[in-house]
Amino acid sequence: MKSKGVSILACSMLSLTFSSASFAVPQASPAPATAAQSAQAGDQLAAIRTACAEDAQKFCAAVQPGGGRVVACLKDHKDSLSDRCRQAAGLPPKPNGSSAPNSAGSPATPPATTPPVSSADSHAKPAPATKATTAPVAILGERFVQRSVIDTQQGGMTVVTVHVPESWHFDSKIEWHYGWIEVPVNPSWHAENPANAEAYFQYESLRLINVDIAPQYRQYVKPAKPGDRSPTGQINYAPVPPLQAMVTFIKKVRADATNLKWLGQQDLPDLAKALRLEPSPNQHGVAIKIGYDLDGKPVEEAFFGVYYLNKGGTQAAQLGQIKMAANSLVQTNWGFQALQSFRAPAGTLDKRMPVYCVIAKSVQYDPQWTLRYRAINATLLQMFNQKLQQGWDQLRAAQAISDQTMRDQQAFQANFDRQERAMRDSGGGNSVDGFLRTDDSGGGGGGGARSSSDRMSDLLRNVDTMNDPSTGGTKEVSNLGGYNHFTDGFGNYRSYDSPNATPENQGENGSWTRMTEAP
Repeated sequence: MKSKGVSILACSMLSLTFSSASFAVPQASPAPATAAQSAQAGDQLAAIRTACAEDAQKFCAAVQPGGGRVVACLKDHKDSLSDRCRQAAGLPPKPNGSSAPNSAGSPATPPATTPPVSSADSHAKPAPATKATTAPVAILGERFVQRSVIDTQQGGMTVVTVHVPESWHFDSKIEWHYGWIEVPVNPSWHAENPANAEAYFQYESLRLINVDIAPQYRQYVKPAKPGDRSPTGQINYAPVPPLQAMVTFIKKVRADATNLKWLGQQDLPDLAKALRLEPSPNQHGVAIKIGYDLDGKPVEEAFFGVYYLNKGGTQAAQLGQIKMAANSLVQTNWGFQALQSFRAPAGTLDKRMPVYCVIAKSVQYDPQWTLRYRAINATLLQMFNQKLQQGWDQLRAAQAISDQTMRDQQAFQANFDRQERAMRDSGGGNSVDGFLRTDDSGGGGGGGARSSSDRMSDLLRNVDTMNDPSTGGTKEVSNLGGYNHFTDGFGNYRSYDSPNATPENQGENGSWTRMTEAP
């Protein structure tokens, strides 16, 4: 997010936009504006036009009226406006040598990638308040002083300064997460009036991500659960329209609110421009106004944010035999920038809007801290890309090994096939490969009655099928004891390893006959 602050004139216009008169009726709990509220908003706008008429003639005479062009011109000359115009627009008087909070010296770019906000974020650190170096400015009876957000992880550097009412309590939070390449740091702060329910909240930007995987690859990827943080620091969540996303955010941060009411909603297409944010794809400003009870008393709160959505797919890639088509993975980065809210007792929010606008306008990021952030972010990005490249290299190496293994297996199979064909084609029934023969010449038999499958079965079962002279048929004899088989004709069988061994010379009684292999 790059914020140069909100100009007072823009804030004045925004205060009118955010009034109850300008909020559209939401689908749930509509709160239509009353005629008195509409008249009040019209009177305020008319007062600005009257007070700034001479300034418009002086600085913007050549500007064609309509479309907000005159207001934009006055904003460009805000430092030269008359005190009358400045007062009507909610601007402080000209400082006369002191530096009131303004947008001069555009603030440095704060982090462009920031994590989602959590309603129960812990470890919030109070930011030491630095005394104002200039005379305080008074708006609607409030004296403004400068406060600072301090980065203790970077040697106590000042991250950002903001002007808040002198009596208000100020707290901030900033934490670095060096493993989150998309969300390394994300400052937030808030100021509260101890006398009543008034408060200003600057939330962490809401950074969300959704990855759509092509069906053929989903079996290889563990699906992310909605709400889980991704390795890059973003929160996994499918994109929804801006107003629906804002409603979800409000329900998260105001989950404990009692008697919650939805008072109005408003599309603000020019909010990003008014806040001078860096352009992002599909930027769209929205605002929602709610009411609820705080410590038993009714309050109103207006939430503002700039929605963005950026979608991109992977390029076609190939790793060895693996081919991945383009857009096999489609990643959507989306969320909110400049998330903030203003709270006040019920019925006073619109009147106090200039106070909140001064706070929002005064935000100034410290240039030195911004340089530090950019250096750290560049280092983290370089490390991430190196790891990513190493991952691709490892995948390519693994695929190369797999391809080589496959080629070796194919070569082995081809060699085995050649040997098998050679054995089948070789002659000689008494050869060691004769059992593989399927014609009449194999196996030492005479008629070719037994197939190669029969012989393979004998081989697997460790038996030999032999001619049995005692029965005139065949006999399966175990070859675990040897391959030379004998029978005495009475159902007794002997087997020997040695071709010279016989039952007689091995001490057996009776008359023994050498058995022959069945065909």
